[in-house]
This record gives sequence, structure tokens and C-alpha cells, in this order.
Amino acid sequence: MNQTAEGGLGGPNTSAPIMAQQNNNNLGSDVNNATSMRIQGNGGGNSSEAWTCGGVQFQNPVREIYTRSLYRVCLKFTTSEDEDEGKQEPATAYWTLTGNTTTIGNGGPTSNTPDDICRRMDDSMTGPASGILCRITDAFGREAAEHALRAAMTCGWHIRGDRGDAAIRVGKTRATGEGDRKQAEILSLDATRWELVKGASFAAGNSVFNVEEVKESNSLILRCTKGPMRGREVEVPAAQCPFVFGRAHEADLCIMDRELSRRHGAVLYIPRSAGSQRQANGTTNGNGIFVLVDLLSTNGSYMRLVGPYGTMGMGALSIGDEFIVGRTGFSVNRFDYGISEAIGARPTMEDRTLVIQSLLTLDNKFSNEDKEDFNVLAMTTFAAVFDGHGGDECSNYLVDVLPMHLRTHMANERDALQEAVEASRGIRGHTEQHEDAVSELMRRIITAAFLRTDKEFISPKNAPQSGSTAATIILTGRRLFAANVGDSRVVLCRGGGQCVELTSDHKPNRPDEAARVRQAGGFILHRRVMGELAITRAFGDKSFKMGIKAMLEEEADDQAFSGSKDEVAKDLTAPLVSSEPEIATMVLSHGDEFLLLACDGLFDVFR
Repeated sequence: MNQTAEGGLGGPNTSAPIMAQQNNNNLGSDVNNATSMRIQGNGGGNSSEAWTCGGVQFQNPVREIYTRSLYRVCLKFTTSEDEDEGKQEPATAYWTLTGNTTTIGNGGPTSNTPDDICRRMDDSMTGPASGILCRITDAFGREAAEHALRAAMTCGWHIRGDRGDAAIRVGKTRATGEGDRKQAEILSLDATRWELVKGASFAAGNSVFNVEEVKESNSLILRCTKGPMRGREVEVPAAQCPFVFGRAHEADLCIMDRELSRRHGAVLYIPRSAGSQRQANGTTNGNGIFVLVDLLSTNGSYMRLVGPYGTMGMGALSIGDEFIVGRTGFSVNRFDYGISEAIGARPTMEDRTLVIQSLLTLDNKFSNEDKEDFNVLAMTTFAAVFDGHGGDECSNYLVDVLPMHLRTHMANERDALQEAVEASRGIRGHTEQHEDAVSELMRRIITAAFLRTDKEFISPKNAPQSGSTAATIILTGRRLFAANVGDSRVVLCRGGGQCVELTSDHKPNRPDEAARVRQAGGFILHRRVMGELAITRAFGDKSFKMGIKAMLEEEADDQAFSGSKDEVAKDLTAPLVSSEPEIATMVLSHGDEFLLLACDGLFDVFR
């Protein structure tokens, strides 16, 4: 038996689930894959400090369902100063404490100033409390709130380093072409946040550069204060932007630093009249701004939180952001999660899993829309387990396409979603069973995304015959949607160990599913659709989607009239196996522990 398990999405506002999946016996094979995922939330806790200056989406985080304000964030280590020395890795995740500041530094537990996250081996830190992570509150002041809201799609948390130890990874960009044909496509929503103004300082690899001057003649003067080019000044003309730096000899600025990628980062020049555009090609008409971006490098380019970026609120963090304190890197996550899988005796693994902490970060392609238009996407998490059968083509396709279609449908309906969210704020009497305008609209969006994904997979003439189940969760604020097709499941573990099954298997032994198959002209034999498929709903399985008339051709015409006169008319063009999901919805509480998404291989063993 092949098995995969994914466990623990833990979030700021809730405790979340585990995902599990297994390649089942849907096509009659006796050797299965299994996959499970566990998603763990960040539990409860009350916030004693409010942030009303942030707007309604950050107010009442304890009671609000649709909120961007996270009670806690999950920090995961991305880099460690200990790695190169072969020392033991730090803990994989650290949960911040609601209402408390989290300090990061080299203050040990027995020191006078112990740090919550102690990195004694990172000698690049200047001491205890080199980095301070906390929630943004009204105590920061209105100016800090304006900085935070202007800077990012913040989750309500902020990092600062009073001695210059903290820095945030800048937005990503893809650069193409050489010489006069160089162009840069900005991939991050807030890439233009990191303007290179006088006094700004950024780090890349072992190098640190300070902005000495921004000339009116559209050029920038940088001075290297640390690294192989220490003491050297570099002029960056706007006409030469994108100005690429890295290890490559053909880069505009070649830096022989082993921690840099060949094309590591770049300086862009964006005319102010087009400051919101997502394309930068070096045009120099009119005054503009210089912006630091990262060219999808391995180790990242970071804006240091000093000088003009040392002001409170400038270090506002969004889900998916990365920051460093000293040489230790962290990513900002809504949930912690784990995945377990085993291939068993099968030659290939057909199960797939996916966790997207924020749909806002999914495709990294944005046009000229106002970032506030993406409020709902910023607070939406997607996770899934896909149990493939008959090959891995379908499960691979679902990983790439289903979340994209979900994001697209949500983006297309963002005005209606935002109106529904606003209409639902502050409604008293919200319960797990209560459905508001948001849940009604999201049901339609999820169903449309599922059906579109399946149609596009099976439509090509040469489409593979493989198929897949899907157990998915979509978490918008604290509103959970569990959507499934097939026999993979979603289970919620509540406080005190209470288990709540959120999905129901789509199998021929369900009377309503068997009736639907028969209504389409099919039959159930040996608990399988047409004696072959062990589930009644799935993605793919093209031959079961064309309808019995197409499957049996001329024989179907005879079969249509072979029944008695009292027999209910059958729709012989309807698919025998459906990809329409069943969707359960509820509001997660702050005491919920985790979610489990798993395929039938795991639950068959649990019985």
C-alpha cells in the first residue's frame, strides 16, 4: 500500500486540520498509495489590544469571521547561520504569542535578557532582542498604521530591529533580454513598496549597499559598506535599468560573492506616472522612482529596516513574507502543517497534496488593480489532497490548475464577495450552521472552479483516461468550506478531542449516488460503476463523462426503450461519474485543534 499523510495546518485565527490521501482501489488494483495531511491552527487566545486604525478588516479579531487580523503567526526557519557548520537545525516552526512581543536574538535562557527565539550561533546579531515581532495596535499611532496599510497586505503583524539587524525580502521580478532590450516583469503585488530613497540600505548575500544620493538627473548612487566591494561607489543610471547585479560576468554589476545567484537582484526605474504599472522597461520620461527587486534568487534580496524604513509600521508583514534577523531567516505563515505519504508496492506515486497559505500569493501576476481589491484573497487559504488512479496525469493537473481557477473565479467576483463580507460583519447569531451571503456566493464559486477544471482536463481528444478524487478546504477568514469529490475525506478535530466528519464518500453504496448513476443509464455491479470504478464522483475518468449513449453508441438507443412504460425516462447523455463537489461549511472556533485531509487508504486502516 502506498501511503501519504499531510498533517497540521495551524492558523492565526483557528486551529486547523490534517490532510491525508491514498491511491485507492478505484480501478480494481490491489496495491494502493496513501496520502494524508494534517493542518494545525494557532489556537485561541484573546487580543487585549485592538487596531482600529487598520480599518474594519482588523477590528474585533476575536468575534469577526472575515478578518485579515491573525491572532498568531507561525514562523518557519528558511535559513540558519548554523547550517554551514553542520550544527543541529533549529525547531521547524515557532508560534508567536497573542498580545505579547516575540524577541529574536542571542540571549540565552539563563541570561538577564532571554530571547523567545534564541540563536546563539548567529554572531551577526548584535545581541538580545535583535528582532522584535509584535501585533500592530493603535498604540503604534496613526502614522504607523498608514505605513503598514500602504506597505503591504498586512496580516496585522510587524517586525522591527532597533539596531539594524532586521530586514524584509523585497518583491520578486523576472528580468529578460540584454543591453537595450532589457525588460523586467514585476511578479509581486507590493514590489514597488521598496523604493530606493536616500538613506535606504539593502543586503544581498554578504554585501550591504547604502543609498548615498538620488540625483535629479535620474541616477542613483550606491555605496557598498560590507562585502567584496566594500568602499566602492556605484552609479545606477535610469536609462540602464533594469540594473542587474549578481555573480554573472554579464550582469551590470558583477559581485564575486558565493552567496549571490548569477542574476540575483535588480534596480528598476519606474516613472511616477506609471508607478502602479507592473511592467518596467527602463523608460526615463519624467521623474520616477528607483525600486529594489529580487530576480527569483535562492537567498533573496532584503531591505534593511533602518533609516527611512526604520519608522514604526514600515516592517508590516503579510502571509508569505520572508525576513531575516542577523543571518537567520524566517517565513510568515498562517498555519503549520505536515505531510506523510508512502508509495507502497506501486511503481509510481499517484497522490498529490497542496497547501497555499494565501491565494493572494498563488500566481504572482497582478495588473493595475488596487491591492485593496484583493482583501478576500489575502484572507483565503486553500489545501487539498488528490488521490489519483489510472495514472498521475489527473492529480498533477489538479495541483496546477484547480487553485488557479478558484483564485480566478474569486477575483472575478471580488466586488460581490467584498459586499457580502461587509454585509456579514458584526452579524449576531453566527453559528456553525448559519450561512450568510459569503457562504452562498463561495458555494457557487467553488462549484464553478471544480466543473471548469474537470472540463478542461477531459476535453482534449488525446486526454488521458486517469482520474482523481479531491478533498479540499477553502478557509476565508474563519469560514471553512470543505469540498470533496470521491472518497477522500476532511475531518476536523475540535477542542477536547471531538471529531467532526465534514465530507461524505461518493461511492456506489450510497443510495442517492447509485440512483444518479442509474438515472444516467448506468448500473452498479460489484459495488462499482459499470463494474469498473469504485467511486461515483471524480475528476478525469473521461470515458465515464461522455454519457452512456456515447459509450454504448447504437446499443444505447435500444436500451432506452427496453424498460417498462412506467420506468422514469433516463438522460443517456448525462455523465455517469460527476465532478460536482459536495460542500460543507462552518465557522471555525479559536479552540479547534486541527484539520485532517486524507485519502481512503488512511481511513480504511482506521476502521
